[in-house]
Amino acid sequence: MINEYVDRLYRSADPDLSETKELKDETRQHLEEAVAELVFDGYSEQAAIKMAINRFGGEEQSKALIQELQLVQKLFAKRILLAGIIVMIVSLLFGSGGFMARSMSDVMERGIPYELGEEWQTTDAAPLKTVVEEEWSVTGARIYSTSTDGERMALEQRYEQHVPSAFRPFISSLASGSPDGSWSVELDMIDTVVIGLALALLGLTAAHVLFTIWIIIQRYRTDRLSRTTGVISIMIPALSILLYYLTKKRS
Repeated sequence: MINEYVDRLYRSADPDLSETKELKDETRQHLEEAVAELVFDGYSEQAAIKMAINRFGGEEQSKALIQELQLVQKLFAKRILLAGIIVMIVSLLFGSGGFMARSMSDVMERGIPYELGEEWQTTDAAPLKTVVEEEWSVTGARIYSTSTDGERMALEQRYEQHVPSAFRPFISSLASGSPDGSWSVELDMIDTVVIGLALALLGLTAAHVLFTIWIIIQRYRTDRLSRTTGVISIMIPALSILLYYLTKKRS
Protein backbone atom coordinates (compact mmCIF):
# COMPACT_ATOMS: atom_id res chain seq x y z
CA MET A 1 0.00 0.00 0.00
CA ILE A 2 2.90 2.35 0.74
CA ASN A 3 4.42 1.75 -2.71
CA GLU A 4 1.05 2.40 -4.37
CA TYR A 5 0.64 5.62 -2.41
CA VAL A 6 4.14 6.84 -3.29
CA ASP A 7 3.70 5.97 -6.99
CA ARG A 8 0.33 7.75 -7.07
CA LEU A 9 1.81 10.73 -5.26
CA TYR A 10 4.61 11.23 -7.80
CA ARG A 11 2.81 10.14 -10.96
CA SER A 12 2.94 13.68 -12.42
CA ALA A 13 6.70 13.97 -11.87
CA ASP A 14 9.27 12.69 -14.32
CA PRO A 15 10.23 9.19 -13.10
CA ASP A 16 13.66 9.33 -14.78
CA LEU A 17 14.90 12.42 -12.94
CA SER A 18 17.27 11.72 -10.06
CA GLU A 19 15.42 14.28 -7.90
CA THR A 20 12.16 12.37 -8.33
CA LYS A 21 13.78 9.06 -7.44
CA GLU A 22 15.38 10.56 -4.33
CA LEU A 23 12.08 12.09 -3.19
CA LYS A 24 10.26 8.79 -3.71
CA ASP A 25 12.89 6.86 -1.76
CA GLU A 26 12.86 9.39 1.08
CA THR A 27 9.06 9.38 1.23
CA ARG A 28 8.90 5.58 1.21
CA GLN A 29 11.58 5.29 3.90
CA HIS A 30 9.86 7.89 6.09
CA LEU A 31 6.51 6.11 5.84
CA GLU A 32 7.99 2.67 6.49
CA GLU A 33 9.75 3.94 9.63
CA ALA A 34 6.54 5.56 10.86
CA VAL A 35 4.54 2.37 10.21
CA ALA A 36 7.11 0.25 12.07
CA GLU A 37 6.87 2.53 15.12
CA LEU A 38 3.07 2.41 15.12
CA VAL A 39 2.99 -1.37 14.73
CA PHE A 40 5.43 -1.61 17.65
CA ASP A 41 2.99 0.49 19.70
CA GLY A 42 0.24 -2.06 19.04
CA TYR A 43 -1.57 -0.76 15.96
CA SER A 44 -2.46 -3.07 13.10
CA GLU A 45 -0.42 -2.68 9.93
CA GLN A 46 -3.40 -1.31 7.99
CA ALA A 47 -4.19 1.26 10.64
CA ALA A 48 -0.52 2.14 11.02
CA ILE A 49 -0.19 2.84 7.28
CA LYS A 50 -3.22 5.16 7.29
CA MET A 51 -1.95 7.00 10.35
CA ALA A 52 1.55 7.32 8.86
CA ILE A 53 0.14 8.80 5.65
CA ASN A 54 -1.96 11.28 7.62
CA ARG A 55 1.03 12.27 9.74
CA PHE A 56 3.09 12.73 6.59
CA GLY A 57 0.58 15.35 5.58
CA GLY A 58 -1.58 13.47 3.14
CA GLU A 59 -1.58 13.87 -0.59
CA GLU A 60 -2.17 17.63 -0.57
CA GLN A 61 1.06 18.49 1.21
CA SER A 62 3.01 15.96 -0.81
CA LYS A 63 1.63 17.30 -4.07
CA ALA A 64 2.71 20.77 -2.99
CA LEU A 65 6.26 19.47 -2.64
CA ILE A 66 6.08 17.95 -6.12
CA GLN A 67 4.77 21.21 -7.59
CA GLU A 68 7.69 23.01 -5.94
CA LEU A 69 10.10 20.57 -7.59
CA GLN A 70 8.46 21.13 -10.97
CA LEU A 71 8.65 24.91 -10.47
CA VAL A 72 12.39 24.64 -9.82
CA GLN A 73 12.77 22.60 -13.02
CA LYS A 74 10.76 25.19 -14.98
CA LEU A 75 12.86 28.11 -13.71
CA PHE A 76 16.08 26.23 -14.45
CA ALA A 77 14.85 25.49 -17.98
CA LYS A 78 14.04 29.18 -18.53
CA ARG A 79 17.51 30.22 -17.42
CA ILE A 80 19.12 27.67 -19.71
CA LEU A 81 16.96 28.91 -22.62
CA LEU A 82 17.83 32.56 -21.90
CA ALA A 83 21.54 31.75 -21.71
CA GLY A 84 21.31 29.88 -25.02
CA ILE A 85 19.56 32.80 -26.73
CA ILE A 86 22.13 35.31 -25.42
CA VAL A 87 25.06 33.14 -26.53
CA MET A 88 23.47 32.67 -29.97
CA ILE A 89 22.93 36.43 -30.45
CA VAL A 90 26.49 37.24 -29.34
CA SER A 91 27.80 34.57 -31.72
CA LEU A 92 25.95 36.07 -34.68
CA LEU A 93 27.25 39.52 -33.73
CA PHE A 94 30.80 38.16 -33.77
CA GLY A 95 30.18 36.65 -37.20
CA SER A 96 28.82 39.87 -38.71
CA GLY A 97 31.43 41.94 -36.85
CA GLY A 98 34.20 40.19 -38.78
CA PHE A 99 32.81 41.45 -42.09
CA MET A 100 32.33 44.97 -40.69
CA ALA A 101 35.90 45.11 -39.35
CA ARG A 102 37.29 44.06 -42.73
CA SER A 103 35.31 46.69 -44.62
CA MET A 104 36.45 49.41 -42.19
CA SER A 105 40.16 48.57 -42.53
CA ASP A 106 40.48 47.33 -46.10
CA VAL A 107 43.97 48.51 -47.11
CA MET A 108 43.50 47.10 -50.59
CA GLU A 109 40.58 49.42 -51.33
CA ARG A 110 42.55 52.36 -49.94
CA GLY A 111 45.26 51.75 -52.53
CA ILE A 112 48.11 51.16 -50.08
CA PRO A 113 49.71 48.34 -52.14
CA TYR A 114 49.75 50.60 -55.20
CA GLU A 115 51.34 53.43 -53.21
CA LEU A 116 54.04 51.07 -51.90
CA GLY A 117 54.77 49.76 -55.37
CA GLU A 118 55.04 53.23 -56.88
CA GLU A 119 57.30 54.38 -54.03
CA TRP A 120 59.60 51.40 -54.51
CA GLN A 121 59.72 51.91 -58.26
CA THR A 122 60.69 55.55 -57.77
CA THR A 123 63.15 55.35 -54.88
CA ASP A 124 64.00 51.61 -54.64
CA ALA A 125 62.77 51.73 -51.01
CA ALA A 126 59.16 51.56 -49.90
CA PRO A 127 58.01 52.32 -46.30
CA LEU A 128 56.94 48.73 -45.58
CA LYS A 129 57.81 48.99 -41.88
CA THR A 130 55.64 52.07 -41.48
CA VAL A 131 52.66 50.38 -43.09
CA VAL A 132 53.01 47.18 -41.04
CA GLU A 133 53.38 49.07 -37.76
CA GLU A 134 50.62 51.61 -38.41
CA GLU A 135 48.00 49.33 -39.98
CA TRP A 136 46.72 46.97 -37.27
CA SER A 137 45.42 44.47 -39.81
CA VAL A 138 48.75 44.15 -41.70
CA THR A 139 51.38 41.79 -40.26
CA GLY A 140 53.78 41.63 -43.20
CA ALA A 141 54.57 43.18 -46.59
CA ARG A 142 56.73 42.12 -49.54
CA ILE A 143 57.60 43.70 -52.86
CA TYR A 144 58.58 41.56 -55.86
CA SER A 145 59.91 42.64 -59.20
CA THR A 146 57.97 40.95 -61.98
CA SER A 147 58.46 40.14 -65.61
CA THR A 148 56.33 41.54 -68.40
CA ASP A 149 54.00 38.56 -68.21
CA GLY A 150 53.41 39.12 -64.46
CA GLU A 151 55.64 36.35 -63.06
CA ARG A 152 57.66 37.16 -59.95
CA MET A 153 61.38 37.50 -60.62
CA ALA A 154 62.92 38.47 -57.28
CA LEU A 155 62.01 39.53 -53.75
CA GLU A 156 63.14 43.14 -53.58
CA GLN A 157 62.03 44.22 -50.11
CA ARG A 158 60.19 42.75 -47.13
CA TYR A 159 59.15 43.53 -43.58
CA GLU A 160 57.22 41.15 -41.34
CA GLN A 161 56.11 40.98 -37.75
CA HIS A 162 56.31 37.73 -35.81
CA VAL A 163 53.00 35.88 -35.80
CA PRO A 164 52.61 32.81 -33.53
CA SER A 165 51.91 29.62 -35.47
CA ALA A 166 48.60 29.20 -33.64
CA PHE A 167 47.33 32.39 -35.31
CA ARG A 168 48.58 31.55 -38.82
CA PRO A 169 45.17 30.20 -39.93
CA PHE A 170 43.76 33.70 -39.36
CA ILE A 171 46.29 35.38 -41.69
CA SER A 172 45.55 35.82 -45.40
CA SER A 173 48.01 36.93 -48.09
CA LEU A 174 46.69 39.37 -50.69
CA ALA A 175 48.67 40.47 -53.75
CA SER A 176 48.36 43.51 -55.98
CA GLY A 177 50.39 44.26 -59.11
CA SER A 178 51.29 47.38 -61.04
CA PRO A 179 49.41 48.30 -64.22
CA ASP A 180 52.57 47.86 -66.32
CA GLY A 181 53.49 44.59 -64.59
CA SER A 182 56.86 45.76 -63.23
CA TRP A 183 56.19 45.03 -59.56
CA SER A 184 53.90 43.09 -57.24
CA VAL A 185 53.08 43.88 -53.60
CA GLU A 186 51.93 41.12 -51.25
CA LEU A 187 50.42 41.90 -47.85
CA ASP A 188 49.82 39.49 -44.97
CA MET A 189 46.61 40.58 -43.30
CA ILE A 190 44.58 39.51 -40.30
CA ASP A 191 41.44 37.94 -41.72
CA THR A 192 38.75 39.31 -39.40
CA VAL A 193 36.10 37.40 -41.32
CA VAL A 194 37.69 34.05 -40.43
CA ILE A 195 38.10 35.15 -36.80
CA GLY A 196 34.48 36.28 -36.64
CA LEU A 197 33.22 33.05 -38.20
CA ALA A 198 35.38 30.95 -35.86
CA LEU A 199 34.08 32.79 -32.79
CA ALA A 200 30.53 32.49 -34.10
CA LEU A 201 31.04 28.75 -34.60
CA LEU A 202 32.31 28.32 -31.03
CA GLY A 203 29.42 30.37 -29.69
CA LEU A 204 26.81 28.46 -31.66
CA THR A 205 28.31 25.19 -30.46
CA ALA A 206 27.88 26.38 -26.86
CA ALA A 207 24.35 27.58 -27.68
CA HIS A 208 23.59 24.18 -29.22
CA VAL A 209 24.63 22.46 -25.96
CA LEU A 210 22.45 24.82 -23.90
CA PHE A 211 19.46 24.37 -26.21
CA THR A 212 19.91 20.59 -26.10
CA ILE A 213 19.78 20.67 -22.29
CA TRP A 214 16.67 22.86 -22.47
CA ILE A 215 14.99 20.52 -24.97
CA ILE A 216 15.69 17.51 -22.73
CA ILE A 217 14.19 19.29 -19.72
CA GLN A 218 11.14 20.35 -21.76
CA ARG A 219 10.70 16.80 -23.03
CA TYR A 220 10.68 15.39 -19.51
CA ARG A 221 8.51 18.17 -18.07
CA THR A 222 5.76 18.22 -20.68
CA ASP A 223 6.24 14.80 -22.31
CA ARG A 224 6.07 16.51 -25.71
CA LEU A 225 7.99 18.93 -27.92
CA SER A 226 6.48 22.16 -29.25
CA ARG A 227 7.02 23.49 -32.76
CA THR A 228 9.39 26.13 -31.41
CA THR A 229 11.48 23.45 -29.73
CA GLY A 230 11.60 21.46 -32.96
CA VAL A 231 12.64 24.49 -35.01
CA ILE A 232 15.43 25.36 -32.54
CA SER A 233 16.69 21.78 -32.47
CA ILE A 234 17.09 21.90 -36.28
CA MET A 235 18.16 25.53 -36.79
CA ILE A 236 21.14 25.65 -34.41
CA PRO A 237 22.93 22.54 -35.76
CA ALA A 238 22.27 23.74 -39.32
CA LEU A 239 23.84 27.15 -38.58
CA SER A 240 26.80 25.49 -36.87
CA ILE A 241 27.44 23.23 -39.86
CA LEU A 242 27.16 26.17 -42.28
CA LEU A 243 29.60 28.28 -40.27
CA TYR A 244 32.00 25.35 -40.00
CA TYR A 245 32.20 24.95 -43.78
CA LEU A 246 32.46 28.72 -44.33
CA THR A 247 35.31 28.97 -41.82
CA LYS A 248 37.07 25.93 -43.27
CA LYS A 249 36.73 27.29 -46.80
CA ARG A 250 38.16 30.72 -45.93
CA SER A 251 41.01 29.37 -43.82
